[in-house]
Amino acid sequence: MKRTLKPGDRVVLAQTEECGIVISTWTDAELGERDCYVAFFGDVFPQVDSRPASKPYVLRYMETSLILQK
Repeated sequence: MKRTLKPGDRVVLAQTEECGIVISTWTDAELGERDCYVAFFGDVFPQVDSRPASKPYVLRYMETSLILQK
């Protein structure tokens, strides 16, 4: 069964181990793969109910390059 990330999921980028939170997901019509916009916060997740230490940056990645964190 193929996994499906959803907005709000905490993920780690497999290549760099950067921590992020999924903002949006969709299926790419050309590739047939799931894509995601992820807000990355560097090497740590932000604390719940507090302002992040730095402004996140948003990048687009295929879902298969992201590791779901619990």
